[in-house]
Amino acid sequence: MSESLFIVSRLRLLRVLKFSDRKGYIGTLEFLVQLRYLDIPYLSLQMSERLENLEFLFVTGGQTTNPVFSNMPKLRHLDLETPSRVSKDWKIPQTHSLETLSGVLVYNFDDEKILRCFPHLRHLKCHYDKSWNDCPDLSFLTQLESLKMTFYGWKLKFGEINFPTNIKKLSLSRSFPCERMSSVGKLPNLEILKLEYLNFEGENWNTNDDEFQKLKYLKLRSLAFERWNTSGDHFPTLEQLVLESCIYLKSIPSELGYIPTLQMIELHSCSIRVRESALKIKEEQEENGNEELKVIIN
Repeated sequence: MSESLFIVSRLRLLRVLKFSDRKGYIGTLEFLVQLRYLDIPYLSLQMSERLENLEFLFVTGGQTTNPVFSNMPKLRHLDLETPSRVSKDWKIPQTHSLETLSGVLVYNFDDEKILRCFPHLRHLKCHYDKSWNDCPDLSFLTQLESLKMTFYGWKLKFGEINFPTNIKKLSLSRSFPCERMSSVGKLPNLEILKLEYLNFEGENWNTNDDEFQKLKYLKLRSLAFERWNTSGDHFPTLEQLVLESCIYLKSIPSELGYIPTLQMIELHSCSIRVRESALKIKEEQEENGNEELKVIIN
């Protein structure tokens, strides 16, 4: 037995463990049956067989991960740093108590079927491949509170999107189609929305009266749209607006300045026209006696 293996084998009551490379832990996990937290570069089927008390699992490398969920009944948080496809080899009970799942690739309805084994998910970060011109129905995740979705492809076209209605925080990146934004706006409990690198090039973003009724925080990052047609009534509870690298946007709608809850407009690397429109909004509000609105320009 190697010296490192001997040392680890003596730590049978160890609860938290982080490995910096693969060489140090091959064959050692079988001794650590009391682990609650594990940060590891790679995990195989064989490695996960003795981790029945594990609650937090972070896999920081590798593109394939096949944990045996049936042997990890207490696992609540799984984070895959490198996006990995949900594998049919994942041995999952009919329902599992997993609450956080991050870094899964979804290619087809088989992957969606596996996601249905985690009805208690509260936080999900997933990636959708361009080869699948459809968006899975995630409405079955009735306890989901936060969702981050990254879409790979160009100008994806798919039908109606069924988000879980309890979502409070939503982040959309890459190729989410502009024409489907109304599905986002109608989420009844949405409070935080981040839109990043969306392909809105040459298009207008039009919002409606029945959208974003509980939204408090809105961040737009690197959106290539030119005009934002909206009204303060469309964001009645907005508190903070953040724009970053929206270089094609002509101006911030002045109507947003009249949202009674708005406290801050924050700009990063935006065009002169956007900066000028933000300062004009602040000036108009000061003339109307509103000294509370802050405008931060970086």
